[in-house]
Amino acid sequence: MPRLWRWLVPLAALIAAASTHAGAEAAPQTLPDLSASAPEARTARAAQASTNLALTKREEQRRADAGETAQLLDTARAQIGDGYASGGSGPDAFDCSGLTAFVFARADIALPHSSHAQAALGRPVARDDIRRGDLVFFSTAGAGASHVGVATSSTTVISATNAGVMEHSTQDAYWGGSYVTARRLR
Repeated sequence: MPRLWRWLVPLAALIAAASTHAGAEAAPQTLPDLSASAPEARTARAAQASTNLALTKREEQRRADAGETAQLLDTARAQIGDGYASGGSGPDAFDCSGLTAFVFARADIALPHSSHAQAALGRPVARDDIRRGDLVFFSTAGAGASHVGVATSSTTVISATNAGVMEHSTQDAYWGGSYVTARRLR
């Protein structure tokens, strides 16, 4: 019998604490009135309306940017297979910065015809945050950004290489080891 009492006493105490007539602690408590006054309610509604408007504008801008990015990538993809020419700016042969300048010019964004100069534009983007339409820079001929391409995904770009305009990985042994930075112009 002593074993039975060990668990029976705590069980009885638990039942007594849970019952509604266990004492003053179990009496219903009145909650404070949390309703806001009329001016506070108007302020809260105005803030919510302002937030909704900002979110709507942000979504509209995101859609517009997506359309511009698609246009950029369509222009870049249309150049795949074109030849390479040092100093070339199209429409049939390009060097790397000539290709990016050509592609962005179709979206009314003027870029200098130099990968080093293009690397100074826009804002820096972390390698893990590269998006379609970003400029991605590599060091293939000495220090600094000597090569540039247009990102088609977080891991691929279209660029004018010595073999011509092509889409390639940014993570293979050659390009991955030559990565310098990425920039976002919009």
